[in-house]
Amino acid sequence: MTARILLVRHGRSAHVHDGRWMRGPGVHDFESAYDAAGILEHDAPPSELIRVAADAQVIAASDLPRAIASARRIAPTRDPDVTPLLREIKLEPALWLPRLPIEVWEAMSHVQWSYRLLRGGHDSIQRSNDAAEWLAERAADSATVVAVTHGGFRRLVARRLEVHGWRAGPEPRSYANWSIWSYSRDGAR
Repeated sequence: MTARILLVRHGRSAHVHDGRWMRGPGVHDFESAYDAAGILEHDAPPSELIRVAADAQVIAASDLPRAIASARRIAPTRDPDVTPLLREIKLEPALWLPRLPIEVWEAMSHVQWSYRLLRGGHDSIQRSNDAAEWLAERAADSATVVAVTHGGFRRLVARRLEVHGWRAGPEPRSYANWSIWSYSRDGAR
């Protein structure tokens, strides 16, 4: 029997950014507003994802509103298992830099996370390991788990699943909203 874990990036955020460039403290304000928002009212998950979720034994989600709303959109008749373990990595803006677009702040944070991950020095590494173990426990006994998480953190969880013997699926590794990264393992446990 094969256990499956599907790591899904949430739907498109309902947070509307006005395009203003910002300094570091403004990045924290942007992130707080983004984290408080759900998803766009008419943003629908792919029908294939809804079909797979209907047969899944577990629907899980990060505790951020956009992930919870996405899980409910994927499986509207079920309550997701909500956990902070699946939360996105926080942006870490350098407070001394000039005003920049949010996309630049996100790119710089991505470079920062990648560097720290290579050196093993980011606090999200332990959380990603805990999240991978939490998901694997739910996938025991050949269950399918659909876990709604976030773009950056999904990359960390995926790496930890692979370290623990889970095989990545053949799909392209897209960071698009609603994208799925699948993992499987025979004889889970």
